Amino acid sequence: MKLLQHFLPDSQKLRLEHWQLEHSDHHMKAIVASTQRAAQCPVCSQSSRRVHSRYQRTLEDVSIAQYRLTLQLKVRKFFCPNTACLRRIFTERLPEVAAPWARKTLHFMQQLQHISLALGGAAGAQLVQHLGYQVSGSSLLNYLQQLTLPPIEVPKHLGVDDFAFRRGREYGTILVDLERHRPIALLADRKAETLAAWLEQHPGVEVLSRDRSKVYRSGMNQGAPNAVQVADRFHLVQNLRETLEKVFRSYQPELKAIEQQYRPTTIAPEVAMVRAQPTATVAEQAKFQAKHQRRIDQQQQVKRLSEQGCSKAAIAQAVGVSRRTVQRYEQLPDLPAIQPRRQTFGKSVLDPYKARFIAWWNDGMRQPQVLMSLLQQQGYAGSLRTVSRYITALRTAQGLPAKVRGSVQRSVVQVCDLQSPPLTARRASYLVVTRPENRDSEDQALLKKLTTQHPDLALTIKFADEFLHLIRQRKGEALEAWLSDVLKSSLKPFHAFAEGLLDDYHAVKASMALSISNGVVEGLNNRLKLLKRQMYGRAGLPLLNKRFVLAA
Repeated sequence: MKLLQHFLPDSQKLRLEHWQLEHSDHHMKAIVASTQRAAQCPVCSQSSRRVHSRYQRTLEDVSIAQYRLTLQLKVRKFFCPNTACLRRIFTERLPEVAAPWARKTLHFMQQLQHISLALGGAAGAQLVQHLGYQVSGSSLLNYLQQLTLPPIEVPKHLGVDDFAFRRGREYGTILVDLERHRPIALLADRKAETLAAWLEQHPGVEVLSRDRSKVYRSGMNQGAPNAVQVADRFHLVQNLRETLEKVFRSYQPELKAIEQQYRPTTIAPEVAMVRAQPTATVAEQAKFQAKHQRRIDQQQQVKRLSEQGCSKAAIAQAVGVSRRTVQRYEQLPDLPAIQPRRQTFGKSVLDPYKARFIAWWNDGMRQPQVLMSLLQQQGYAGSLRTVSRYITALRTAQGLPAKVRGSVQRSVVQVCDLQSPPLTARRASYLVVTRPENRDSEDQALLKKLTTQHPDLALTIKFADEFLHLIRQRKGEALEAWLSDVLKSSLKPFHAFAEGLLDDYHAVKASMALSISNGVVEGLNNRLKLLKRQMYGRAGLPLLNKRFVLAA
């Protein structure tokens, strides 16, 4: 009894009178009574000793050694001594044990709230059931709703970014304290007025970090006109890469010529080349092509309406896309009839071992099981199915049937797999913005050929390298000279890029002088995506806001 007394929620105000243990149900019942001699009226706060009656409360508590614990609490009702009080009879309160009318102790409620805060409703209910409690996911979310958000401490450095409630349709705004790396709040939309109102209600922000959004810039100008705005460096590099891709798209013949020059010329004519094969089913390939055709139709419709003088808002509503998509479709050249290959096309876990695999194959070793065993000795951790699929590609390149029937067919044709991806405009743009220390020898050779292929390509790479140097070395004082050189050049995509920087000049220059960035905001935004997937949008923004802010 003395030992069990210490396991009670409040051993000072509760007295253990009796206990029962049910081994079959792993259930323990503890009969306890209140030791308080007086109680306070919850309305007028006067103390009373006059007992009106007694009753019993049943409270569920945390488990003890895998046994569910139920408290049968004996409490009293008192007469209020204050004749002017509205309540004549009140029940005895034990605020350290349980809330009024509650059926669970405070300690147990806190545990359930922590579980729902970390896992949400469905996953939390599975864990609670494993622990031996009977609590539904909806109840866990209701307990989470009872938590209150802490008061907002206005940070000196505030990060702002948007997040999607429904991608492409409905967005909100995330606010993050960049000094403490903690989320502050979620706003219901990404309008400038909403952000401006929040900043006006919480004055004191000195530095505001954001992406290149004009809407957020407008809201910051309205709500915190004296704060320093900083454009995120990652988004500046991303804008530069998009500009590079536009330039390189205009020089597709030059890129093809570089790709042909870079391919080995020592391959004999009788050597068969292995071509990467799509792993998607015919139905999936048709689905991808149908989606690409829909984009082609949308672009043609956008350009046709634009030629007729329609506004971007009217075009977006008629076509069923966003204004940003309308603007992008107007600037892009006509999309190709066949969807271009993605960057990961043809890549496989077998790539590091293909050179050795080709040598074995050309030496006459054709048994899949033997080849699989040799590959595993070299460190290959893939499956036999991947090996068999590659053997099918080799046999196709040699002009042999995909499957062997009867005797093993031999071919005198040797095979070769270059494994070099095509030099597309996107790949070339990524090569330029990659840090020099992260480029391999092949990347450096391709960049050198780009600079010698055409004067405009050399100028493009020169401008990009100079801008990246300004960002990475924080040389904001040289930004104005760089903008002047770009605007004097004949590269129209860079003109648009420079004009955008001039429109946001102070924020761009601040990004080259301060160490503040939106990296913390992007990381928390990823965690927010995980929370949304766990909760499936249940209970809307208030619940999502509590899980996001309180769990940080």
